[in-house]
Amino acid sequence: MLSLRIATAAVLFLILGFSIWAGPLAFAGVMAIAFGLALFEWLRIGNLGPVPAALISAVEMVTQFSLYWAGALPRMDWFLFIVDGVVMLAWFVIFFVELFTREKGFKVNVIQCQLSAVVFVPAAYLSFLWLNEYGGWVLVLSVMCIIWGADIFAYFCGRAWGKHKLCPAISPKKTWEGVIGAYILVIIYFLLCYWFCDQKNVFTNFVFEHAGFIWGVIILAMLIALSIAGDLFESMLKRLAGIKDSSNLLPGHGGFYDRMDSSMPVIPTATWIMITIMLFA
Repeated sequence: MLSLRIATAAVLFLILGFSIWAGPLAFAGVMAIAFGLALFEWLRIGNLGPVPAALISAVEMVTQFSLYWAGALPRMDWFLFIVDGVVMLAWFVIFFVELFTREKGFKVNVIQCQLSAVVFVPAAYLSFLWLNEYGGWVLVLSVMCIIWGADIFAYFCGRAWGKHKLCPAISPKKTWEGVIGAYILVIIYFLLCYWFCDQKNVFTNFVFEHAGFIWGVIILAMLIALSIAGDLFESMLKRLAGIKDSSNLLPGHGGFYDRMDSSMPVIPTATWIMITIMLFA
């Protein structure tokens, strides 16, 4: 299983690397497919049939990719400021619901599942394009490293020291020790990055530079919390649907939504923070 996971990850990184090399339009197209498949899987979890799920996913992704291709993105700062602000608030509500119902879980009906899919995924994709347009793949990668770092460090710290369950009714394997370890290590990593890396397109460098040290740490902690919220939300949806993975499209990894669940709240929030700083700082 581990070799299969590594092989799949290697293929994905090769595709991603080629799309970055091929230019912004190719990168946006490849990511449209990835986000579209994640949306399709999310809608299928919400019990929508494969044909309407595929149609909705295709229409939403093609529409947004066309806007990007037509050059509309630089004129959408205020639109994203509003949309991403609403999405961010919604994810914070979900996060607190997850914490308050950690012992018993919470219910998400079919309409709520489908509505969240058609709002959250397109917002994340459009925000992803904005990040790439503003700071290139370096900015995108720095935001994704927050997500990947939180996930990896939480996993290994949880395996090593985990005893107290974070949300036993939602995701029994996650622990408070894993979360604390993720917070400490991710924050230390990006502080070191700020002190020793002069790259201005790194997300945390931008935030520390424009918002200050204290607000930078608070924002980073907030994004780590939201990455956990996205992971827990998908775990709850799959638990309610009685499935283990969102699909089997990625051998050894499950589906695209399984790999992108934590990015759904983080990418729009990171974009909102950057736009807010640029508009009002």
